[in-house]
Amino acid sequence: MFILATLAVIVVIGALFVGNMQQNKRDAIVLPDAAQSTQPELQPDENEPALLEVTRENVQSIVRSLRRPQYYHQTYTITRQMNGAVSETSAELWVADTRVCAVLTTASGEKHILTDGETLYVWYAGDETVRTLAASQDVTMDELIGIPTYEQVGAMPPASITDGEFITDDRYDSGQQIFAASEEGTVRRECWISLSYGLLTESILKSGGETIYDAIQTGLEILAAGDETFEDVFTLPDGTVPFQE
Repeated sequence: MFILATLAVIVVIGALFVGNMQQNKRDAIVLPDAAQSTQPELQPDENEPALLEVTRENVQSIVRSLRRPQYYHQTYTITRQMNGAVSETSAELWVADTRVCAVLTTASGEKHILTDGETLYVWYAGDETVRTLAASQDVTMDELIGIPTYEQVGAMPPASITDGEFITDDRYDSGQQIFAASEEGTVRRECWISLSYGLLTESILKSGGETIYDAIQTGLEILAAGDETFEDVFTLPDGTVPFQE
C-alpha cells in the first residue's frame, strides 16, 4: 500500500510539472531568430572624409565642402594690434539668403553695410548720407566687414597648409570644429570653422610670431525665412527697403 501511495504522489507531481511547463510555454515571449533580427550594417560613404581623419592633406577639400546656413544672426569681436596700438571692433551680422546687413561698432562710431551681393549701401550712425556702390562679384561678406573668409583656405597653395585637424573646444558653442592653418613667409593664419554650421568661429593672423588680428565669434542664432529678427533690418536710414525677399 505504501508503494502504491508513493507512486500515486509521483504521478500527481509529474502531472502538475507537465501542466506548468505547458503553461509556461504559452506565457513565454518567443524571441525572433538572431539571424532574422540583425539589421544590415550601414557602410560609410567612401567619398565622405572621416572627421577624425582630418589632416593637412585633406583639410582643404573638407573646407570646400562646407555650406553656410541661409538665415542667421552672428556677432564677432575683432581685435587688431599694430606697433603696440590695440583697436577693437564689434561686428553684428544678419544674413537672409542673398541679403546681408552688417553693423560695425568701433570707438569712433557705427558703420552700416547693406547688400544683396550686387549693390552695396554704406552709411554711418548719425549721418543719413548713404553711399551706393557696386559690389564686386568676388568679394564675400566676411571681407566687407573685415573678417578674412575661411573659404580662402580652400584656395591656398597646398604647400602653404601646415595644419589640419578635427577638434572640440570648450571656448566655442558651435559644436565640432575644423582647425586649419597656413604659413606664407612670416605670416601665419589660423582658422576654426564650425562643422555644425559651416561658419567661421575664429580667425587669427600672426606676423613674425605676434598676433596682429583676432576675430572670434561671440554669438550665433540660426534663423528661418521670415523670422521676426529680420524685421526692419534691411532698411536704409530714410525707411526705404532696397531689396525685396
